Amino acid sequence: MITRVRYQCLTRLHVRLLLSLSCVCMQMVFGQPPFISESAKNRSLQKFDFEKTAFRSQQMLTKTAASSWFDVTYYNLSLDVTTQPDYLKGKVRVVGICRQDSSRLLTLDLMNTMRVDSVQVNDRGCPFMQNRSSFDISLDRSYQSGEVLSIDVYYEGKPIATGFGSFEFASHSGVPWVYSLSEPYGAKDWWPCKDDPGDKADSADIIVTCDSTYKVGSQGILASMVINADGRSTYHWRERYPIASYLISIALTNYVQFSNWFRYSATDSMEVLNYVLPEHYSNAIENLPRVVDMLSIYSNLFGLYPFIKEKYGHAEFQSGGMEHQTMTSIGTFDENVIAHELAHQWFGDMITCRSWSDLWLNEGFAQYCTALYRERKYGNASYWEYMNTQLNGAMTAQGEIGAPDTSSAGSLFYSPLIYSKGSFVLHMLRHVLGDSVFFRSLRAYANHPALRYSTASTKDLQTVCENISGKDLGYFFQEWIYGEGFPDYDYSWNWKSLGDSSVLTINLNQTMNRRNPTFFIMPMDVRITTAGKDTTLSIFNNVQRQTFAINFPAKPTSVLLDPDGWILKVIFSDSEFLPSDYLLEQNYPNPFNPSTTIEYAIPKQSFVTLKIFDLLGREVATLVNEKKDAGNYYVVWDAKQLSTGIYFYTLQAGQFRQAKRMLLIK
Repeated sequence: MITRVRYQCLTRLHVRLLLSLSCVCMQMVFGQPPFISESAKNRSLQKFDFEKTAFRSQQMLTKTAASSWFDVTYYNLSLDVTTQPDYLKGKVRVVGICRQDSSRLLTLDLMNTMRVDSVQVNDRGCPFMQNRSSFDISLDRSYQSGEVLSIDVYYEGKPIATGFGSFEFASHSGVPWVYSLSEPYGAKDWWPCKDDPGDKADSADIIVTCDSTYKVGSQGILASMVINADGRSTYHWRERYPIASYLISIALTNYVQFSNWFRYSATDSMEVLNYVLPEHYSNAIENLPRVVDMLSIYSNLFGLYPFIKEKYGHAEFQSGGMEHQTMTSIGTFDENVIAHELAHQWFGDMITCRSWSDLWLNEGFAQYCTALYRERKYGNASYWEYMNTQLNGAMTAQGEIGAPDTSSAGSLFYSPLIYSKGSFVLHMLRHVLGDSVFFRSLRAYANHPALRYSTASTKDLQTVCENISGKDLGYFFQEWIYGEGFPDYDYSWNWKSLGDSSVLTINLNQTMNRRNPTFFIMPMDVRITTAGKDTTLSIFNNVQRQTFAINFPAKPTSVLLDPDGWILKVIFSDSEFLPSDYLLEQNYPNPFNPSTTIEYAIPKQSFVTLKIFDLLGREVATLVNEKKDAGNYYVVWDAKQLSTGIYFYTLQAGQFRQAKRMLLIK
């Protein structure tokens, strides 16, 4: 995998080979069978942070057919779940408003594997007809704009799960286990609704009757739990914040329950409620309380946790993770996944993508917020380590972020594009705007009155960022969200002393033949190194071939473009100018795990040795031990066999000798 591609390092053939290998690696990861071991699952999640295990991810999606003129305001799900046999009966009330004069036909979403018994509209029976993925209700008359309809649907059956496993009858340790994961179009697999992320209900009630040995987790506050005359239990969860249909969930089994508390003021706190399997209790109680610090960090960044009057929590299920509103379904206690799912409560749940074409506003944001959590919790090095893993995926991404393939769940949730590249777009936007403006923009977006508890498009995010920054960001969003790939740069530089002034000339060229965009417009840092001093300047590359003339008093020993890795890119150097001095660069990434790149330059033919030593001075590796012609070189060191610690690398070339320190973190 490519980590951070730097200047004067790679030939075009090298890059093509590396990208090809990266694509093969990604295909291998996503070719795993649906049920994988916990250790393998955690490794995959840590590498790609891909939260949903694709049970049936390549099955073609059936999108909403529900009437667009009907605006849902309330859902009431009253469900009866049995596990011997596996069966679901329900009465669902859907309340909504006519946003325009209606026809006499109202369509709602429900797969025909669930049989509709009867339908009432405003308490009067109505004829209906089931289709493959929806049903049509014949209304008694046409309704006018502003009128309210209340539809009661009585239905039953055994849901056939699609997507990532929209409704599952499973088991653990011989105990029945039932749970849902409806994203993106799976809500209609198990309950009648308007299965569209752009239409959020104002509130919902989720009432589940099941065996009394089970606990039931769902959205909002637990209003009641009663033991019925037949010995079964009924749980009533009450959600009073706006919610999209795919974020409504149930999870039930013989859960063990424990709580933590998020204290958000001197006198106020909110429960963090956890339902976990008995056999995983010790692991859960060790790892899930981390979410309390995450709540504080995200609240400081984006505004107070958006469902503060209710709760946050987790209900264990078999997949990776799913951000069900106020109660995430979780299949791993990995720290990055916990942070990712919590971030969705702001970006995905409070502000929901208006259509699945805007999915990156959910997933790219949650992925990037995980990096922000790590930065606040563990420091800047942890941020860069995490973003380097996102770079690995983003370099292999195919397609446009703003036009994902929505034909199947696996295609829609294509991790390199939507997760990794989506997060890297925010990483780049941070540098384009600067930290202060960037974080003010994120906070303004999260608290915008038209978007908060509603839906958003990419254009909404762009507008907020432009309003806060005062910058025209059309070029940025057009090329990175609605364009493909990333720039590849050729550059050369020369320095000349002209008497009273000295000029550094940088020739920059984007070489890839492309159509969308034909080239990338980006501000870019340039680090100019002279003897004992680094100077960083910013240039704005807005044409395909561009020359920059910079007044610079001293002769540089090196000129680096984007040295800190803010841009998703490949850089080549076709410079005719050989290095004028010996140079040993700082390795990148640093800290690293398990591999890192070391660059060096020699101005004339020399016998070169490059060695690695541990903290006690013991040699652990020889990377170079041969005669080299003048030029710029790099070498990749893989330290997977070594333990966490500080290491030194030493370059010896002729009379030149220099050592630098690096940090391996596992």
